[in-house]
Amino acid sequence: MNYDDKLIEEIKKRFTKKKNTLYWVRIVYQRYSKQINVFFEYAKIGMATHSEQIGRYVESEKNRMPELGKRIKEETNVSVELGDLE
Repeated sequence: MNYDDKLIEEIKKRFTKKKNTLYWVRIVYQRYSKQINVFFEYAKIGMATHSEQIGRYVESEKNRMPELGKRIKEETNVSVELGDLE
């Protein structure tokens, strides 16, 4: 099992499908640390957002993040936000 598979399993474990709760994954490149962080985020409607870091990739993998986002969406049915991957 590679790192992507473990990440997807972690998302499936956290995606509990509670009533009136929104779930999404955010993939963000942090240019100063030169790392890509993956966050699992959820919010009950009308409440604050909770964000948990569930993965980290090195800068050299930045080009394949859109592909990973697509795979996460297909396998978990959780929407994916790609931020600052320019």
